[in-house]
Amino acid sequence: MDAAQKSCPFKVGDTVIYRPSERGWGYEVMSAEPLVPGGEYVISQIHEGVYVVVQGYTHPGGGLYWTEFELKQ
Repeated sequence: MDAAQKSCPFKVGDTVIYRPSERGWGYEVMSAEPLVPGGEYVISQIHEGVYVVVQGYTHPGGGLYWTEFELKQ
């Protein structure tokens, strides 16, 4: 199964690092306050099992796809 078809492996409260794909960054760069690539964020919500919302950030589409992040080790 392709990673993009799986449910988000993260949970609320996890710290993740924003690692946008080229396509994902293309959508995000037009945001009023885009996330910073390489920046660390804490997950506040996960929508529909795949869309991540981080603390202090409201995404107009309801979150970013989980594959745009990696878990901080």
